[in-house]
Amino acid sequence: MKDIQDMIQGRRIRPVHPGEVISDVLEDLEMTQTNFAEIFGVSRRTINEIVQGRRPVTVDMAIRIGKALGNGPQFWLNLQQKVDIWDAIQAHEEDYSRVTTIAS
Repeated sequence: MKDIQDMIQGRRIRPVHPGEVISDVLEDLEMTQTNFAEIFGVSRRTINEIVQGRRPVTVDMAIRIGKALGNGPQFWLNLQQKVDIWDAIQAHEEDYSRVTTIAS
């Protein structure tokens, strides 16, 4: 639990969703969501939902995005993981506080 607390300590707002980063990349590249989706072989709706923060970046999408942008999948998975952990802690913090550490 200590590692999890360290990841969000002092953070009052949700970490940046990978979709926000993708939105910035699209703007920098002057590319539409439709063009971006075509490169990945997915629907524009899929990209739009990620950009809007309503859909997570999956391992599959992280591989596709990382390959297309040349920065690999780990960057995208790390962004998504921070959001997922923050969301889970916000939703279940009380439950997690009752879990006892049995190994260190």
